[in-house]
Amino acid sequence: MNILLILALVFASLSLVVYASLASGSQAWANYAERFSSETEGNLRSLFLFADGRRLLLVYMAMLIGLPLVLLVMGQSPLVVAGVGLTLYFAPRILFSRLAERRRQKINAALPDGLAQIAGAMRVGSTFTVALQAMVEEQKGPLGQEFSLVLREQRLGARLEEALDNLGERVQSEEMDLVISAALISQEVGGNLAEILGSLSDNIRRKLEMEGKVRALTSQGILQGRVVSLLPFMILVALMGIEPEAIEPIWTSILGWVFLAVIIGLQVTGSIVIKKIVTIEI
Repeated sequence: MNILLILALVFASLSLVVYASLASGSQAWANYAERFSSETEGNLRSLFLFADGRRLLLVYMAMLIGLPLVLLVMGQSPLVVAGVGLTLYFAPRILFSRLAERRRQKINAALPDGLAQIAGAMRVGSTFTVALQAMVEEQKGPLGQEFSLVLREQRLGARLEEALDNLGERVQSEEMDLVISAALISQEVGGNLAEILGSLSDNIRRKLEMEGKVRALTSQGILQGRVVSLLPFMILVALMGIEPEAIEPIWTSILGWVFLAVIIGLQVTGSIVIKKIVTIEI
């Protein structure tokens, strides 16, 4: 009788532990899914891209879990599988960061022409809002999308100052901050906004031209840095195909892992130093 009672208590305890684990796991998954979906949809909206965050979450989790399992089935080492898993884990952040940077560059490239259009319209008697509307109708790229959102916020009751502040927060660009500051100061203290925007257009155009020249002059150094950083890993991949038995201790022994960690650390340090050398701030 005592044995049956003990077994019943053990079974009940294990059942409670399993239930609590499943409940906490399901709640943690629900919280992560909600956070991932909201952040993904917010990042996509900032890029004027619209998609279902939960569908993207399913695709992402399938890749995050499925690809490492496929590599394990193919006989790859746990270190390679871990590297692929970490790459997939940080891939969304890197992707959104690159997309936001490309969008920012497109906005800055179109900004001088857009400012020239606004300044020209204001010189012939249009108000800032009317000139902005005329520019939006001609600019169909990211710049037109951002300024069209400013006009929509105004139609919904937001003040011009609030709409321009929201524009600065979305774009995160020094050039756009200059335009917003000029517009706000002109609204507060007065001044010839058309002439100010025209001067800003010329200055931003010259600044972008200078940045383009600097990028052209430093492109060779940047390419050399990338090649030097990737060359050891490219040689390692080639040796894995030519002499897999000779390379196997790198993935299976503690000493090989130490050597690999040292190599990666030195390569990362060298890449950072080369990037600092070839990066010129304007």
